[in-house]
Formats: sequence, structure tokens, C-alpha cells
Amino acid sequence: MEPTTITKEDLTAWLQSLSGTYEVLAPVTKEGVTKFTALADPASIDLGVQGPAGTLRECFTPETETLFEYKISGQSVEIEDGLVEQKDRLIFGARACDAAALKYVDAVYSMVQPRDEQYFNRREHTVIAGVFCGNPAWSCFCTEVNDYLANPIEMDLLFTDIGDKYYVQAFTPKGEEIAGASQFQSATADDTQAAEAARQKTLDSMPKRADHEEACLKFDWDHPIFKQLSQKCLGCGICAFNCPTCHCFDIQECAKGTCGSRFRCWDTCQFEKFTLMGHGHNPRPSRQERTRQRVFHKFNYSIERYGMLGCVGCGRCISMCPVNIDIKQVVGELEKTVAEPEEVAAVVTG
Repeated sequence: MEPTTITKEDLTAWLQSLSGTYEVLAPVTKEGVTKFTALADPASIDLGVQGPAGTLRECFTPETETLFEYKISGQSVEIEDGLVEQKDRLIFGARACDAAALKYVDAVYSMVQPRDEQYFNRREHTVIAGVFCGNPAWSCFCTEVNDYLANPIEMDLLFTDIGDKYYVQAFTPKGEEIAGASQFQSATADDTQAAEAARQKTLDSMPKRADHEEACLKFDWDHPIFKQLSQKCLGCGICAFNCPTCHCFDIQECAKGTCGSRFRCWDTCQFEKFTLMGHGHNPRPSRQERTRQRVFHKFNYSIERYGMLGCVGCGRCISMCPVNIDIKQVVGELEKTVAEPEEVAAVVTG
């Protein structure tokens, strides 16, 4: 499908027209926090946030979710599945980093059995309408870990702000169908030029692509930076709970007499009890092991398991950390020890 445009005035009418078919979610700011929320009024959409808004994680794996409910009667147990019929949804305003994170999470859930029906049910009923990130935050570094700002993935549509309207590209049949609405007009050569200029301006301001994949596989397990991090980190978990690729959860029971439910809730490897075993042993007893686990998971284990980095460079863990831990700096220090032996060898053999 050829690119189209839609005026900002018509965008509101378009989103309202979809409400009969889709549940529309978009970034809305309330009490200073911007999250993807079911849209009641298109005028409340906030696309002016610097960098990405809240992650899409809660849209696909809610913070707390019932897996099933049960009722015990004598020697029998009646179980009611927690899976509910999923209404078709359209998420408007996702940034490239958050859409790309879905590819990683898909890979995680695709490698386990039984299939996570609740996650994939939401994925299959969701259309992603992304918005080009023309106002990245100081902490953003998506261009350093991949090229999906220039070449977005896991989106059905991409909207690029070109002044009084958006330049729209459809990447999937779902996207083409939605962009075929009457509010969309064929893009002109001037529209295409304006969109390319807007994107290039942002790309020129971002970090250059780095070859983390190769260096990360050679990280030093005993690097002193992990002790330094452990002395600084509070173990609060804000990095994990605001990360679009983090997916760990705990499973708990809520029993009330002969009835009850089993639910899952977000968890993080940064918590002491995350790996605590029933007999008391903890393979990650100190914060040093736990901070190392986070870095190795994102930049080492994920490459081995899924063939991709577990970090999309959204920068939330950097901007939200209360003690200013910067994962870019951490990875930079680890990569120095990878590069130094090679540089020495080159000097010797040269």
C-alpha cells in the first residue's frame, strides 16, 4: 500500500470511528504518569512525552492476572479457566523500541510449553499503530542496539509527524485495512520528503550502532563493576518493572475456604526472594549476583537463547533509576575488558 496522510484534526475522528470495532488504547497522562490506557476521549492522548511513554508490557501481561479459579467440593475440584474472550484492540502511539520489544517477548513465550494462551490471545487480537519518536529522551539509545527506529518492526502502521498532519505507512494487511478509512489521503512527494527529513533529523541526534552482540558473549563474569553496582543499587526493581522486555512473574494462591484462585504477578530477578528455594538455599544470595544477572540476561544470555539482545535501548532504566545506574556505561566498561586483550595482541603481533 502506498503511503497516506491524515490531518491531526481528522485523527480524532478516525480514532472515534474505530471505537465500535476496537478497544483503542493510547498514551494518556494522569497525575504526571503517562501510560497506555483505554481511550475514552481522543483529546486526552499525550504524544508530547519526551521519549517513550509507559511500556506495552501491561497491555499483554498485566501486573496481576488470574490464571484460574477453583472450588473444592468433597473429593472433587471444579476449575474455571481464567482465559476470557479477547476483544480486538488498537494500540496507538507505540514507539519503535516498545514495538520491537514484542519480538523478544514473543520469542520468550514461544519457547515454553504449554503455550501461554493469555499472552498470545492478546497479541493476535491487537493492532499496533506506532508513532515515530521525533522527540527522544536524553536516556534513549535504541539506535545503539538496533536499527528499528529507521526500520520499525512489529508494527502494523507507523505515523510520522510532519506538521499539521501525519505521514502514514502500513506494513501489514491489518494496517492497510485500517489506513483505508476515508480520513486518509494519498501522500504527495512533498509529504514523503517531509517525513524523511523529520526522521533523519532525529536519527542524526542519536547514538551510532554498536556491535554489542559479539562483545557481550565475552563478558568477564568476575568483573569488579558488579561489586560496584551492588554497593550502589537499592534493589528496588524499578528498572525491571519499566523495561519492555522484562517478563518474569511469580505465581501465588489466593485461597478462601473451599474456593480460591491462582494468579501471577510481576516479579524481578533484582529481588532477594526471586531465587530463594524452599529449603533455604539462594543461588543469588547477594546484590552482586543479582545485578550481574540483569546485565548478563539482557546482553549475554538473550543472544545465546533467542539470537537477539534483551535490551531495546528505550532508556527507561537509566532515567528512572533513583541512584543513577546507567546500563550503557556498565556495558561500556565490560566491553573495555573484551577489547583490551585483542588490542594488546594486535600490538604484539604487529
